[in-house]
Amino acid sequence: MRKRMITTIICLAGSTVFLIASGCGVFQAQPEPVQYYTLSYDQPEAARCREKTAGIPLVIHVKRLHASAPYHTNHIIYAPNRYQRNRYAYHQWITPPSDMLTSLLVRDLERADISDTVVSMPSAKNVTHRIEGTIIEFYENDEPDDWEAVLSLRLSLTRLEAGSKTETLMFTTTYREVRTLDKNNPRALARAMSNAMKSVSERFIDDICGKLVF
Repeated sequence: MRKRMITTIICLAGSTVFLIASGCGVFQAQPEPVQYYTLSYDQPEAARCREKTAGIPLVIHVKRLHASAPYHTNHIIYAPNRYQRNRYAYHQWITPPSDMLTSLLVRDLERADISDTVVSMPSAKNVTHRIEGTIIEFYENDEPDDWEAVLSLRLSLTRLEAGSKTETLMFTTTYREVRTLDKNNPRALARAMSNAMKSVSERFIDDICGKLVF
């Protein structure tokens, strides 16, 4: 009888230890919440060429930008050196760069007021020009002492001939901007990348103005 009681106590003690050990997971640290970032900058002023394009029927279609690997993701990509590309686990863009930069281009072109309409989903009947592009670089460069935001965007403008399927490529240009971060953190990256995109947008709009005035 006594031997059976001892065996029972040992079994209960073992079960208690197992339950305590199993319950330790309840007190483990919770994973860090994901922080989301976006680009933000003041819209450009109306383009200087607007008075020259007034009266010309212009409808610009901005196609959704493509993104080369590894930038077709909402994860923030960083480069510890020229041979590596990594991504933050808990810091991400609110949307993939292809969507974010497309929306900014549409907004900036509307504000520049160089055409009658800027659309992202066009009607084939009235579009006169099409903008296409590819994100070549969109990352945080951690190799120097001061981190950098690196943006490289190839953009093209095509003229569509009314009443036909003829298309004329007016120009293709690669815009590259590098901005030093004021602090080495993802929020500073978003600020620096915003400044880089603002410069790209302004340069592209100036180039469009030069081609639309004919």
